[in-house]
Amino acid sequence: MEFGWLLYIVLAALLFFCFPHFRGKSMDDLFADDDDLHHRVHRIGKKHPRGGTWGEYASWVEEDTRSQSA
Repeated sequence: MEFGWLLYIVLAALLFFCFPHFRGKSMDDLFADDDDLHHRVHRIGKKHPRGGTWGEYASWVEEDTRSQSA
């Protein structure tokens, strides 16, 4: 059975839902928009290198958000 057409549908859906976020922005703009999230993931990863459950990760993100806003 051929599933190649399914990949085209998935690609089209991704483009449809992501286009408003990307429209009119350069790659530098996109990187700058997500720079704080990138650094947050690295901060949390350094504090908790062994990882944990999704609930633990969510609490670590809340904790990081509070510490960055204070």
